Amino acid sequence: MDILNLLSRLNCDYAEVRTEEKEATSIFLSNDEIDATTGPSYGVSVRVLKNGSWGFSSSNQAADLPSLLKSAERLASLSKGKIKVVTCKRRSTRVSIKTVLPHIEEKIDLVKEAARHAEGTHIHNRSCRLFDSTIKKGFFNSEGTEILQDSFHVYFSCTATAKDGTAQQRGQETSASSIGYKEIEFTEAAEDAARKAEALLTAIPSKKGIFSVVLDPEMTGVLSHEAVGHACEADAVIDRESILRGKIGKRIGNNLVTIYDDPTAKNFGNYKFDDEGVEGKKTVLVERGVLKGYINSRSSAKELGHKSNGHARAEDFESAPVVRMSNTYFMPGKASKDDVMDIRDGIYLKGMKGGSVDIFSGGFMFAAELAYEIKNGEIGKMLRDTGISGNILETLHNIELVGKDFGTSPGFCGKAGQHAPVSDGGPHVRIKKVRIG
Repeated sequence: MDILNLLSRLNCDYAEVRTEEKEATSIFLSNDEIDATTGPSYGVSVRVLKNGSWGFSSSNQAADLPSLLKSAERLASLSKGKIKVVTCKRRSTRVSIKTVLPHIEEKIDLVKEAARHAEGTHIHNRSCRLFDSTIKKGFFNSEGTEILQDSFHVYFSCTATAKDGTAQQRGQETSASSIGYKEIEFTEAAEDAARKAEALLTAIPSKKGIFSVVLDPEMTGVLSHEAVGHACEADAVIDRESILRGKIGKRIGNNLVTIYDDPTAKNFGNYKFDDEGVEGKKTVLVERGVLKGYINSRSSAKELGHKSNGHARAEDFESAPVVRMSNTYFMPGKASKDDVMDIRDGIYLKGMKGGSVDIFSGGFMFAAELAYEIKNGEIGKMLRDTGISGNILETLHNIELVGKDFGTSPGFCGKAGQHAPVSDGGPHVRIKKVRIG
């Protein structure tokens, strides 16, 4: 089927077709019981822009494409809007990847072996989850662009629950890759999950009050992604939902703060072209405390008068692309870890357990997976149930030292009912006047 020819016949402002061939495996182990599924899927979707409005339609049958085009065009014609898209140069390209995957039996064995390492005196429950997908995407638009792009993701997580009397704690660890299975640390993740759960059994309740805190790279990444990245998504800016609306060129933090989003980084959120056929570009969000830019789709870039930077992503063929992050990082500084830790009385926060951000007001709340007292620069007793809260802009101004180390963490970001693979990270960072509890 000549998709470009079909698109050229439409009476519209712009149109695109996305095709998707996926081979996916999902394995879940809970206390030695296995639930495994594997198999292929196919889908095609159409998006048409006409009279300033989008029409979207999808199917899991390739033969439905002509009717999908008519349906999407009809839906777009039902109302008049103001949507326009920036013009992008025509492309014809192929992005291939090569990765060797284990057979399903081998994958199950890897999960079983990992679970055996989630052991400890007080461990009474353990679960492991493995997910992988190999996707062949096709993108075609009315501008004549044709992009064929492969992607691969594998994600492993292990959760261990420890119990001692009435006390119960949980530890979790993950490992992920967009390259292949050789990067997945099955044993290490399982051992770390069990170790965390058991250690938390003896942790003391968290302190409450205002303290200087040190964030580990994972928590620094969470701050960058949740508190800054989401506020820099252009659709939120346009909808007047972001505290960073109208602040480009203005100072939102001190000179130690530089944050960027980079689809080209070889981490879990990596991609060459987004789901609008635009090449993903490293985008500086904050540079030395000054807001430099937003991440855009083609339509948000047009409305804001910006260039598209390739940040429109869809979970699958059934979903329309929305503005999304990829790999969001806080740039390292020059301080040693010892210098960052040099606090008379503070809290060291490690790993993300949960949280929430209101990008309109700038308020946030994060819970750390692990926390420790800091006394005179030395790490002391472990704390449990430790959370921090504050305001985005105030916190960015209160950063005192930024380490020269760097670490990243993988995950899935949820937005508009969709999930996308991402990573975030940064160095150890010290922040003053943070509310604990």
